[in-house]
This record gives sequence, structure tokens and C-alpha cells, in this order.
Amino acid sequence: MANCVVKDWQGETVGNAELSLKVARPETASHILYLAVRRQMTNARQGNAHTKTRAEVRGGGRKPWKQKGTGRARAGSIRSPLWRKGGVIFGPRKREYNLAMNRKERQLALRTALQSRVEDLIVVQDFQEQLNPPKTRTVAQALLRWGVMEDQSALLIVPQRTETLERAIRNIARVKLIGLDQINVFDLLNVDWVLITTSALEQIKVRWGAEPTAVAGAEPTTTAVNGSPSTPVAAESAQPSAQAAEPAVVEAEAEEQSDDRE
Repeated sequence: MANCVVKDWQGETVGNAELSLKVARPETASHILYLAVRRQMTNARQGNAHTKTRAEVRGGGRKPWKQKGTGRARAGSIRSPLWRKGGVIFGPRKREYNLAMNRKERQLALRTALQSRVEDLIVVQDFQEQLNPPKTRTVAQALLRWGVMEDQSALLIVPQRTETLERAIRNIARVKLIGLDQINVFDLLNVDWVLITTSALEQIKVRWGAEPTAVAGAEPTTTAVNGSPSTPVAAESAQPSAQAAEPAVVEAEAEEQSDDRE
């Protein structure tokens, strides 16, 4: 569990916020982050580079000259890769650069990346009401009050991107604005400071928080042979029927003994 300072619009510390997420083990944390960053950067590649082979270049269907008797080297097409305006040998082809990663691994990498930036994490109160009208200078001055210097980069995480926030922050090249649906490992690790609003932090805790524990004082249930749950009350109700069956067994044994004597 780690504590983060909470600052208001004026840059004053108004409290602390706790952040405790389920992260990867120390011996595997760096590797899971490496896999997540590699997947994100690889999937961002477009793969649009494409060259044509000699079969795709237009023309070249007729043999330029006869095979023998001209004194020149034999040629079968003017679109040979050896010719000008011919095809390309082993050139780049259009393709998809996609790497797969399990959903639980992606979530684990996100939680690990966010928890690892606790020392550089600043929680700020929701300030959208202060941007009326939305001015870039207003946000730039607020960043200085929060501790983000002019030569430092920052990532601002909000619950949802709005037009007001976009207009106020888009001209600050060193600050990137993302919503909770756009949070990713690369952006978390590629900045000097991570800024997150209080409402966004609460939603992250709800989404990535610890699993609910069992209610204290609840009576445990026992499982019967057929797999259906049974309570101690049901077991006690079954005991009288078993006791009532015992006299019937004794009477049956007495009748068998009298028959043998006869």
C-alpha cells in the first residue's frame, strides 16, 4: 500500500490517497512490462510499405527479342528485376504487425506500471470547473503549482476526455491527456509525472481493487455427497429418521430368529 498526496487547484496539499493494486512479483515485473510495451509498439506499426514483384508490374508480357542470333543476352520480359522499371526482389510487402497477449497479463502489466509510478504520482482534485473559459495558460500555471516544471513531461488521466479539457491542454506539447479507457503501459512509463484526478482514481480502485472477502461471522456450509450444499440444520433433521428406523431393524431380526427355532 502506498500513499499519494492530493492537491487542489492552487497546489496546496489537502490530503492523502491510498493506492494498493495487485501487481506482478518482483522477479517477473520487468519482463511482464517489457512484453506489454513490445506488444503496444508493435501493434502500432501500420505495415503499409509494399513493393511489386515482376508478376505485378504492368507490361512485360512480350519477349523483348528472340532467344538467339541478336548477340545480346537472353531476356524474357522487360519487367525483370534486373531492368529499369522492373519488379523488386525481396522488397517489403504489406503485412500486419500484431502480437497477442493474454487479457489477464495485460491487466497485470497495467496495474504493475501504475503502482510502480507511485513516487511520481500526483492526485489532483477535479478542476474542470476552473477552466471557464478553457485557457492553455491557466493549465500551464496550474502544472507549475502542482510541481511539474516546464522541462518535464506529464500524463494527465481523467475519467473521460471532454472538449473543454482538450482545448485547454492540446497546445501543451509536454502534457498528454487520456481517459480511463485509453490508459496504457507505454504512456505510464514514458513521462516524468503522472497526474490523475480524484474521480479517476476512485474508478481505478473500483475496477482494479482487491477481491471482496467473505463476510465475518457467516456460518460455513458443508457439501453433501451429491454435490448439493447442506446446512447443519438439515443434518440434525435427518438424525430422528435414522433413530426411528432402528426399532424396525430389531423387530425384523427377532422374527427371523423365531422362524429358525420352529
